[in-house]
Amino acid sequence: MDQYADTEVVRIIASHQAGLERYVRALVRDPDEAADVCQEVAVRLLVTARDERMPDSPAAWMNRVAHNLVVTSARRRAIAERTADRLVRAGTVASTEETVVERERDEAIQSALATARADDRTAMVLAASGFRNAEIALRLGRTELATRALLFRARGRMRERLAEAV
Repeated sequence: MDQYADTEVVRIIASHQAGLERYVRALVRDPDEAADVCQEVAVRLLVTARDERMPDSPAAWMNRVAHNLVVTSARRRAIAERTADRLVRAGTVASTEETVVERERDEAIQSALATARADDRTAMVLAASGFRNAEIALRLGRTELATRALLFRARGRMRERLAEAV
């Protein structure tokens, strides 16, 4: 993409920036986070344009990307909070029986994951980490539909392995 086209993309971004910022601020209620999301949207639009895949409606595209970024951020934040809660609970004194049961459960999960096929293991770990099916599909080089099927089957095999371990 030439310098003129970059200038055109910057003009598009500037013309829609105020509306995008209002939209994102309404979603996140945090001006700093909204600014970060808007900046990421601008960068993604520039990269998309340089890849010669400029959307037909840049404003709608920017709003959709911003929305997706906010949802992904919220999802990852929720996972982090759950993890933090588990760490706090782990810091409390547990009975010896609880500790043994948790350790056995963790060992069973690790053993089941170790015997899982590489794609199954990768997909389940990414899904448990909060990645969406589309992101997992991209990493595995599969379609989103094939990834959903893979996850469904992988989770079923995992349940069977864990049931056998009990």
